[in-house]
Parts: sequence; structure tokens; C-alpha cells
Amino acid sequence: MQRILLRYRYWPVPVVVWTMLVVASWLWNQALVEHKLMHLAQDRAEFVFKMVETARLWNARHGGVYAAIDERTPPNPYLKVPEREITTPSGVELTMVNPAYMTRQLIEVVAERTDLRLHLTSLKPLNPKNQADAWEAVQLEKFTRGAGEVLETVREEGGERFRFMAPLKVEEPCMKCHRHQGYQIGDIRGGLSVSFPAPPLRAQEAVQLRRIGMMHLIVWALVSALILFGLVRFRRHLFELETAKAQTELLVQERTAELREQVLERQQAEAQLRLFIESSGEGILGMDLRGRCTLANPEAVRLLRAQPEQLLGKDLPALIHARHSDGTPHSAQSCALHRTLQDGQAVHDDSDVFWRMDGTSIPVEYRSHPLYADGYLLGAVVTFSDISQRRAAEATLRKLSSAIEHSPAAAVITDRQGLIEYVNPRFSEMTGFDAADVLGQNPRIWQSGLTPLKTYQRLWATINAGELWEGEWQNKTRQGQVFWARARISPIRSEDGEITHFVLLMEDISAHKAQEETIWHQANYDSLTGLPNRTLFAQRLNQALTQAERNNAQSGLFYIDLDGFKAVNDNLGHAAGDLLLQEVARRLLACVRDSDTVARLGGDEFAVILSQVSGRGGAVHVAQNILRSLQVAFLLGEDAAHVSASIGIAFYPEHAATADALMRAADAAMYAVKAAGKGDYRFADAADGSGGTAC
Repeated sequence: MQRILLRYRYWPVPVVVWTMLVVASWLWNQALVEHKLMHLAQDRAEFVFKMVETARLWNARHGGVYAAIDERTPPNPYLKVPEREITTPSGVELTMVNPAYMTRQLIEVVAERTDLRLHLTSLKPLNPKNQADAWEAVQLEKFTRGAGEVLETVREEGGERFRFMAPLKVEEPCMKCHRHQGYQIGDIRGGLSVSFPAPPLRAQEAVQLRRIGMMHLIVWALVSALILFGLVRFRRHLFELETAKAQTELLVQERTAELREQVLERQQAEAQLRLFIESSGEGILGMDLRGRCTLANPEAVRLLRAQPEQLLGKDLPALIHARHSDGTPHSAQSCALHRTLQDGQAVHDDSDVFWRMDGTSIPVEYRSHPLYADGYLLGAVVTFSDISQRRAAEATLRKLSSAIEHSPAAAVITDRQGLIEYVNPRFSEMTGFDAADVLGQNPRIWQSGLTPLKTYQRLWATINAGELWEGEWQNKTRQGQVFWARARISPIRSEDGEITHFVLLMEDISAHKAQEETIWHQANYDSLTGLPNRTLFAQRLNQALTQAERNNAQSGLFYIDLDGFKAVNDNLGHAAGDLLLQEVARRLLACVRDSDTVARLGGDEFAVILSQVSGRGGAVHVAQNILRSLQVAFLLGEDAAHVSASIGIAFYPEHAATADALMRAADAAMYAVKAAGKGDYRFADAADGSGGTAC
């Protein structure tokens, strides 16, 4: 078993066995579905057969029925019975319809209404139309030998069909028509075959087989994966057992070696301890119960600026801890070193000083630990370090903290995951969030939703790479007011270079942005009509041509000049002319889509950019709308004025390949309208010189 688990070449065996089981299950399910399909087809055929047989029995029990003679129901020449035709008192001629005749008529109706094909047949048919085909003849022979109903699939010219056939036995009511043929009650007198197309049921079968196949495939894949996973786990477990066994043997060997080395280690322990004390980065002093120095390592001697003999055997509390940092003397109760020797109390302090042999003091962080042996206090060990640099750093940090607290910019400090740990007062003034509202929260709480997601993605990519990010974004205050801010985010690194925090400095530039927006709007929009001016129009025209080229589409340009505007200015004044230009702008905007551009180029000249226009028909529609709109009288205060427009139309790329050329083409078409009588539109000449189209 272990060999099978450890060697990969045996692993396919269980997968192959499982695959064979799945294949066997699939074949069994396929056979089961086929069986169900045949059963369903047989049920359908049996139902039709029994319905026809029931109708025949009803007819036979009534001795046949009479129907009016017409072209659909002529007399049955093969029916040899008395009173086959009768005449009603009203003179209607009737003919007897026996079961066989009625069955043939039912077959014709069924064939007209459904895809079922029924055939009444016999080995001794009276009617040649009831002659059995090859397949039916075989089944009739089987019926005479005692076989029952049969269902098979056969291939015909129209495709695969289900064929069902059941025997028709002679019953007492049947003897009226078939006694002369020598039949006895219970004989097989023929059969009724039912056939219908197989593809509809085959389609349902295919859906079931696909579903079953998919289920088998999924189960096969899952179990195969579990088998392989189990083999991997068992193999790993065996390797772990082997490894554990090897490690145990190694541990025994190592323990034996350790026992042999313990004596040597004990001999080395004292030397190692002394080496540790002497190489320690902290000062170490030992005291007996009377406070006399019993040990001073080199770092302690260096920090106290002493010679070993100046310390050893001397009263340490009196020598290095006799006074506070301000020079006032320590009492026995206030001296922590005395407390350790008196009541065995461990002491830690980083707010005191030790006095050097040259009379200067040194700020220290020290710990005084009692020494016990068998429960008895023997003395104490004092460890200390110079914290002069730390005190200086703390002073610098206090200065920086004060600077941030009083900074005119909002300051935020977050951890590596972006959770807020500090905000300064200016942040609260700018955003309306108190420190308690945001500490522990993510900065997204003041996002406005107006800054693009890509900005934040670039931001995080930059600062996670350890670089400074600078940018602008739109935030919202606690009250929901949106404001613009310029931000700088810097990573803060630990001593080992890992990023631990981020610091954000943020300034409110909303007023500056508003001023920029005003300046931009004044530079790009017509102050009278509010429409884009010539500068912005040129930019949008270039954009429209670029987009049309990218999408392999057309863009249209209308060059519009008002007819009769000078008369309005001269007769009604410039104020009226301004009102008319504003109303013209409004009407032009109403005639185009939101994606189109209407611009005022100057004076009474306007332009319209139709982005991705749908051929000349779309342009004609817009031009006609514009002309009709401008024909309506303009109410200018107490006066009314009428103007019209001359429109030149040019298409990119049909009439020109550049913005300037397109403008010239539309301008030329407009002047052609002017020359032809004004108040109309005209298409530009084609770019190849083949001529234009005027309307």
C-alpha cells in the first residue's frame, strides 16, 4: 500500500476505475432515457390506437351509421350489406358508414390536422387502399402467430419516425361486415398502424442526455480531484511519518550529545555570563545589601566617566544617585535604589538622572532588580542606559506636533491600511468632522463621489510604492457641501524601511477652482448667448472629426448666417438685436440633439456640429427644422422682427478631410445660398470637384 501511495505511476489506477464506473453509469442512464423515450412514444401511439379502436367499436355496436352522400363520403363499393344506401322521407340520400369506412375518414382528418399517420390494413383487405406495406405485412404475420402490439423506429425519406402497430380482433359486432370472409370471433382481421416523427422526442432526449452527461462529468471531476487530493494527503502523511521517525532518531542522538556536553556547558556558563555583562550595551551595576558596588561592567564605567576602582566597594546610592536633576538631595525614602535593598521592590524609572564622577548628570532610564537566593535577599542589580538622544528626539517631536496642531493646512495621519489615527484642528475646521468622528475610520467617509476612481487607484499605487503623491480631488464636508482640495500624501517608514503610516496634508482650493472655472467659461463661451465661442467650437469640431474617423462615421457642419439681422439692428437698436441673437441661440439648441454643438462665431454667424449624422437625410431634417424655427416672428419687447437664415452644409469626410477645409466648404455653400436668394440651405461641393447638391 505504501508503495502505491509513494509512487506516482500507480495513482492513475483508482482514477481509471472511477472513470469506468462513471462511463458505465452514463451508458446505463443513456439506455434508461432511451427506454423512457420508447415508452413515451408507445403511450402516445397506444392512446391514438385505443381512441380509433373505441370509435370503431361504437360504430360496430350500432351496426354502422348513415351519413349524407357527398364528394367526401361517397358510397363504399366494398361494403356488401343490405340497405347500404337509403333515402330519407325528405329525399336526402344516405350511405352506410361501417367501422372500416369511418376509420379511413378519421385517418384523413388526423393527417390534415397533425403529424400523425394512421393506416388501417389487413392481410385480406377488401379495399386495395388498405393493402399493407412491407413493414406492416411483417407485423401482421407476427400477429397471426400470437404476437402483440409492436413499436419500432424506422428510417424513411422524411427522417426517423416511430411506427406502432396493434392487431384488430374480430368481435361480435364486426361479423355483420366480415362474416362472408370466413372470420370467426377472436380472429386477427387486420391491424392499425400509427406513425409520427421522432425528432421532437429525440430533441427532449438529447436535452436529458446532455444534462445527465454534464452531471456525470462534474461528479467524475469532483471525485477524481478528491481521489488525487486524498492520495496527496496520504503520501504527505507517510512522508511526515518517515520524517518524524528520522527526526526522532536524530533527536535521540542529539540528546545523547547534549548530555555529554552539559558538563562542558556548565563550565562555560560563568565565562559566558561575564562576557554578556561586559559586552552589554547597557550599564550594569551590582550592589550588596549595604549598597556597596560589587560589579561594574565596561559600559557602566564609560557612562559614569569613572575608573573601576572608583565604583567597586563604594556606596552606589550615595555616589551616583544622591541628588535629583535639579540638585536637591534624595532622601532614603525617595531613592529607588534604597527601596530595592530595603523591601526587595523592583523599580523602573526614566525620569531621573545619575551623577558622573566628573560632577555632571546624565538622564537615564534604569531598572533596579532585587537578587534572591533560597528566598533571601542578597542585593540588587541595576541596569541603565543614557537617554539623552531620546530626550532630544522627544523635544523635537513635541515641536513637530505643535507645528502640525497649528498648521494652516489640514493634516491627517493613517495607518498602513488607511485607518485614521490623527487629525489636526484645521482638518475639523475644513471638513466639519470632529476628531472623534473620524478616528479609526477610512478617509472615504468624506469622499464626494465626484473624483474619478482612477485617481484613487493611482494614489494608492503611488504611496504603496513609497513615493509622494500630489493631486486634487473633490471632497464633502460633514454637512454634505462639496469642496475642492489640493493634497499631498507621503509614506512614513520604520527604521527597517517598511511603510507603517501615511500623512496627508490638504488645502481647500474651492475659491481658486471657482475662479479658474469663471476664467475658462469667459474664454470659451459667448457672453451674450451663452453658446460656445469660436475657440471652443474649433476644439469640438476637431474632436468630432477624430471621433468620426475612429468610428468610420460622418460628421456634419452647418455654417449659418442670419438674413435681415442688420435691418433689425439699424431699425430697432442694438439692444433689440442682442435679444434676437439670444432667441436665435435658444431656437437653434431646440433643433439639435444634446450630443451636437451650437456655437456663435461672431456677429450674426452661427455654426452647428452634428456628431455622427445619419447621411444627408438627417442633415436635411435638421436644416428644415432650423429654417422653420427662424421663420417664426421674434418678439423683442414691444416690437416684432423677422429674419431668415442661409445655411451651408458640409460633411466629413465627403466634402473635406480637415476642420479648416470643412469650415471653408460650409462657408462657400452658405454664400452660394446667399447668392441664390437667401433663406435656404445648400450642401457643399464634393471634395473631388464633382459638384454639390443644393436644396
